[in-house]
Amino acid sequence: MTLARILPAVAAASVLSLASAALAHDPASFRVMSYNIRVDVPTDNPTWLERRPHMAAQIAFYDPDLLGVQEAHSAMVGYLAEHLPAWDRYGVGRDDGGPVGETTTLFWKRDRYEALRTETFWCSPTPTTPSKGWDAAYPRTVTRVLLRDRRDGRLLDVRNAHFDHVGVVAREQCADLVSSLAPAAADADVVLMGDFNTGPQTAPYRRIVASGLRDARAISAVDFGPAGTFNAFDLASDNDGVAIDHVFVGPGLAVERFGVLTDSFGGRVISDHFPVVADLVPAGR
Repeated sequence: MTLARILPAVAAASVLSLASAALAHDPASFRVMSYNIRVDVPTDNPTWLERRPHMAAQIAFYDPDLLGVQEAHSAMVGYLAEHLPAWDRYGVGRDDGGPVGETTTLFWKRDRYEALRTETFWCSPTPTTPSKGWDAAYPRTVTRVLLRDRRDGRLLDVRNAHFDHVGVVAREQCADLVSSLAPAAADADVVLMGDFNTGPQTAPYRRIVASGLRDARAISAVDFGPAGTFNAFDLASDNDGVAIDHVFVGPGLAVERFGVLTDSFGGRVISDHFPVVADLVPAGR
């Protein structure tokens, strides 16, 4: 069975309108997708084995130029990579900086982008070594890749983060880390995405916005989908309208559209987070 046939039909009309719209846009535009894919837990309903073909099909259908995943063990990344052959990737395990533990892997379209630099930071007082910081329950990582657009040479400093779900101080400190990183190149546009485990009007969110990064949803010309992004494996839920998955952009980028995707299969969600998608374009185009 092909990936196209696996794609669920629930929300097909809205899916088509969002996915096809990008085809008519400025060739400098690009699509960013952030997705907490939920770590493989055998007792989940649905399980990772049930969810993964639909996830691969969903990603392939929306066809993001940049994809950041969270909670992705190496075997999960390997499955997605096998079914998404047009994308290159980088990410390391949070436990050892190698294959062990969840990753915040970044994928990028190989025919569009060339990776110039890759690095991982840990949300801790020792960010360049595997470590857990402050009141966090787990080690948390930020993946960064410097990409060159093969079409026009533009540089992107892309950051994918997963903040701790318990540590209040850890989330604030991680917000400081991801938003205060010196640009990977002087003329690179910054894109920060991920599961921040915190909504608007919180201290970590405010720290990121105060740094000069802007919430892509807040400045988007088109806003699609429910307000919240965490669903706890309940298609009807949206975390009481609180978004914890975000895309932030630097001043050199504008946002054409933003969407929270609620695709399902047989009435079952593909992850316990809805993925978020933003179509971006250089500012002033």
